[in-house]
Amino acid sequence: MERFNDLSVWDTPPYAAHVVPVTWEPNHATGERFVAVVAIRYETPAGTPPSSHIVFRHQQLRAMIGHRRASSAYGILEHVSRFIFQQLVAAVPLPELSAPFEGFTTGRPVRARGYSENQVVDTAIRTLSAFGTRDTYVDEQEGVQRNSVPTSQFLRTLRTTFAGDEKDLRARFNRRIQWPGAPEITIDYAHNKYMVQVTSLPQSVPHLITLQKEAESKMFELDVATTLMRRDAAVTYPALLVNTAALSESVTDDAEVVARSLLDRLRFMSEQKEMSIIEATSPADAARILEELDFRPTSSTGRFPRMAVGS
Repeated sequence: MERFNDLSVWDTPPYAAHVVPVTWEPNHATGERFVAVVAIRYETPAGTPPSSHIVFRHQQLRAMIGHRRASSAYGILEHVSRFIFQQLVAAVPLPELSAPFEGFTTGRPVRARGYSENQVVDTAIRTLSAFGTRDTYVDEQEGVQRNSVPTSQFLRTLRTTFAGDEKDLRARFNRRIQWPGAPEITIDYAHNKYMVQVTSLPQSVPHLITLQKEAESKMFELDVATTLMRRDAAVTYPALLVNTAALSESVTDDAEVVARSLLDRLRFMSEQKEMSIIEATSPADAARILEELDFRPTSSTGRFPRMAVGS
């Protein structure tokens, strides 16, 4: 019988994990609870990093609690997911995991297996939640392969905070740009003369390689797009917006050292490419900075000043 990637359907799935459901009670009056986040810690293969995932989609939240509350509720769920993830990285025992807000409760760990990390997540969501499906996970976290999970979450919240329901403002995000004879390039935020790519610093040592590759890939895309725009005599100011939350949320000293090291590397690389670095500790800070871009002075080199929160 032909084998697929050296695995047989009779083999035991190599990925085994304990999964903790985090339930949410959105309305104390009804007492109804839903699984909102799943926390995953792997037994095998050794060295597989833990993860946490939001079960709901924005559309599901709007149907449950209304359009007005959905965006703020999703932001809360993102905070809960990050809070749980930090505990997983810090090796907090699963029975001792805790949620940061009232209305959220951690449940008993259950086992899940799969032939990949994605399949384990799929199994966990399908098993524990009536709302989660494989499509949910793919659409929200894998649909755009160019973004890591923390950057994807940061961008979603940034767009919601900055644009709300205004189509014109939302259209500034995820802009696809193409020139004749050149491949399509996606820019996270583009408006008038500004082009901004978004990346994140790692909150743990194992995430360094992934986030460094993401940042450098986006800088390369930004450099190419800037060159092509200026070739057409367009005034363009490129910037890399860095989510620096990891500097205050790192779970170990080593993790903070790694995060600062990557930030220094990105600062150096941006200088060589005549790009600006924007540092923001939260999506709200990033939204404020984007709103102020048109009012900031630019230099004769075609760069706007390096900006950080409070600048």
